Amino acid sequence: MYHLKDLHLAIRIADLHSISAAGRELGMTPAAASAALQRLEKQIDCQLFSRSTRSMKLTQEGQVFIETGRQALELLEGANAALADNRGELKGEIRIALPSDLGRNLIRGWLDDFANQAPDLTLTLFFGDHMSDLINQNLHLALRYGQLEDSNLKRRQLAMTHRVAIASPDYLAKSGIPKHPNELNQHKILILNRGGEPWNKWRFSHKGESYEAHVRGNKSSNDGAVIRDWALAGEGIAYKSWLDVAMDVHQGRLVLLFPDQLAEAIPLQLVYLQTDYPRLKIRKTIDFIIERIDAFSRTYPLLTN
Repeated sequence: MYHLKDLHLAIRIADLHSISAAGRELGMTPAAASAALQRLEKQIDCQLFSRSTRSMKLTQEGQVFIETGRQALELLEGANAALADNRGELKGEIRIALPSDLGRNLIRGWLDDFANQAPDLTLTLFFGDHMSDLINQNLHLALRYGQLEDSNLKRRQLAMTHRVAIASPDYLAKSGIPKHPNELNQHKILILNRGGEPWNKWRFSHKGESYEAHVRGNKSSNDGAVIRDWALAGEGIAYKSWLDVAMDVHQGRLVLLFPDQLAEAIPLQLVYLQTDYPRLKIRKTIDFIIERIDAFSRTYPLLTN
């Protein structure tokens, strides 16, 4: 009989189309992952994948086996989760994707506190500003800004937050304070690059009418935390979620620009697979994050005056 860990490996190879990627995720070398897959195929007398130099593609028999095996693992994991829930235990792994800036500077610390209260809980965090595929990355939760189109995912709205233009006092002392967004191109601009595209259309509003300011970047990065660091260092003007910079503005490290020109607020949402939500560890994690976001928003409200 084959090992469940070999079945788990095969499922992740099918999801990621790569032995090495699945092996890395499970803490295995490529050689060990390849040997485990060969062992599984020998034990079930079936070739699960057609191999190429670029990817792993399921055979017809492999597709049947993987889908059935996936259902079996979900049943076993569900049984273990039900026992833990019945005992009120927080145990097992939670895999969460977080926005780069908000995740590193706020939520990671909150989740450290949460995990320290539950020693049987394993926390795995992924940081980035791109949309994450919950299935392919084997995630339980993802925290994301904006409207999300995938109808297969469930959502919990945490907050409505504005995007704001900010700069450091030192930068503004040297370069002057822009009075209107149409003056932005007279300044150094810090651009977030999302999915290979520069985010150079910043939204504002005047008398209830939204408009876009097209900006040219002097520096750009695909990491929101780097954009904030540059702004704090006086490298230019950035366009950030208020939650990312609320503490900096309240404590004087950054200055909010154009407070009377703020565009419509956008949602900050937790997304998850419907099948994950009943688990106690998922419910408790969601409730904990909501509580901390609410407390933070009350402590650092948007400054509009």
